[in-house]
Amino acid sequence: MIIKSMGYLGVTVPDIAQWEDYGTRLVGAEVAERGDDTLKLRIDDHYSRINVHKADKPGIAYTGWDVGTVESLNEARGVLDDLGIAYHEASRDECAQRNVLGMLKLKDPGENPTELFYGHTCGLKFKPSRDMGGFVTGELGLGHILYLTPNFDAIMAFYHRLGFRLSDSIHMTALQGYAYFLHCNRRQHSLALGAAPHNAVGHLMLELESMTDVGKAYDIAKYDKLNITMTMGQHTNDRVISFYTQTPSGFDLEIGAGGLVIDDLDNWTVAQYQDISFWGHHGGLRNRPSPT
Repeated sequence: MIIKSMGYLGVTVPDIAQWEDYGTRLVGAEVAERGDDTLKLRIDDHYSRINVHKADKPGIAYTGWDVGTVESLNEARGVLDDLGIAYHEASRDECAQRNVLGMLKLKDPGENPTELFYGHTCGLKFKPSRDMGGFVTGELGLGHILYLTPNFDAIMAFYHRLGFRLSDSIHMTALQGYAYFLHCNRRQHSLALGAAPHNAVGHLMLELESMTDVGKAYDIAKYDKLNITMTMGQHTNDRVISFYTQTPSGFDLEIGAGGLVIDDLDNWTVAQYQDISFWGHHGGLRNRPSPT
């Protein structure tokens, strides 16, 4: 596999202070660096995992995928050339901004700004900004991200060439919608791709080490009257128990625990599901009355 894990995410927002409050109070992230136009947040011993940039419009600035080595970056370059996808080599200053050794910058077939890199810099030991444990990262990476796109076949082929393999798919027949879930390491999925009329980012998922910390975050979201876009529930495919809130950048953040880890990558059985959740997750795609 060329891509080893999801390394970092860049987001935009008009008011950086909103993300600092959201990221520290709800998520429990540590501020690694703060400036007038940039905020860098840590959730583990990597220097930063979420980079917040001041901009006129909220949204996603880039997704960084870790390829591990310069040899893998060269292999990725060959795939991009073969597929006819334009890219440029990051300058030394651009690499320094991301705290990496080397990087290619491009857009995937879903028009998502994408960075393929190696040599992510580690910082000091992570210190959560509130009373909580840690996040499930390490070799599993930052978490997972959902892209929505009308160019479904092209984006599937692109990420397959970069090493992703299919974990499962969900076909919600009542909504005539479907999504495919792909892994690049032992995390059940690091990337989800959904068919949609327009290109968009659905959500970022961060996994906590304990369900207790997910419950604490859920209480904070309720008490602070954040926009809870999906209530607490459990997904069918990766078994994560989680909830969703809207970030200051407009896309959703899923906070959960208990995700499946693939023990044997060579013998994984691909499954299909008819619903995204066993229970809960009311709102969004599961906008149905809660059971009484």
